[in-house]
Amino acid sequence: MSKRIVKAIRIALGMLRQEMGSAKMIMGYLLGLTFLALGANDFLRYAMETGEPVNICEPFIVAANQGMACRFWVLGYLLVIGDAPFVKGNAYMVLYRSGRRVWNMGMLLYVFLQALLYTICLATVSVAASTPFGFPGELWSSPVYMLATVASNAIAEKYHIYFDGVAMMEYMTVFQAFGITFLYMLCYFVFLGVLLYLCNLTLGSFWGLAAVSVAHLGGVMLSFAGSLHPSPAYYVDSTGSHWRYPCRMLIFILIMTIVSLVAVKRADIQKR
Repeated sequence: MSKRIVKAIRIALGMLRQEMGSAKMIMGYLLGLTFLALGANDFLRYAMETGEPVNICEPFIVAANQGMACRFWVLGYLLVIGDAPFVKGNAYMVLYRSGRRVWNMGMLLYVFLQALLYTICLATVSVAASTPFGFPGELWSSPVYMLATVASNAIAEKYHIYFDGVAMMEYMTVFQAFGITFLYMLCYFVFLGVLLYLCNLTLGSFWGLAAVSVAHLGGVMLSFAGSLHPSPAYYVDSTGSHWRYPCRMLIFILIMTIVSLVAVKRADIQKR
């Protein structure tokens, strides 16, 4: 493994240790869990009234595929990484020892690690909260089947939940659906995180927030128009169309990463 890669990993892990337990990070995670609880509570209330058990992975899948997840769960993540590009007290010493490009890669890796940990936290808490009401395994439950099919309109009106997951239930097991939903969330968080970092690094904190707001709200409007959805339930079919969204996100992330490698050489890195 290259020495530069090792240094970048150490920088990212050092930043993670530095931020762990900070008030900003705790508040961000709590905000995300609050929005998770609002969505999962409606689903579990519906499941309890049906009298049928649900798969413990289903609350996360259903909540995330409603579209509301990416619109509100992302707020907690942005609070966690809101002070990008993370110029702390020891930043200049790290810059001197590692160089700007290695430091830049370390910060990008930190953005990814936070996105991964944040998504893991949401998924884990969702599974843990639903354990008393359900069962593990690969099978879909009767309540979710009813939610996705014949009784969907009545259920949506009463419990304020919906799940356009008929194709997902046909072509995927619960574990597969959980995994692809997790991947969609992770890709979206990383995309917004790298965008925020790049704009803050090159233009300043105002422009980073503005760029993320435009990207996020633009995605919301496109989802309302039916042109773009940040959840896999709308893309699953027998041809593997659900992989297109993660691939597009990966391309955007790689492009921004390359731009950051050039921009960091001229960026005015100051304490924020």
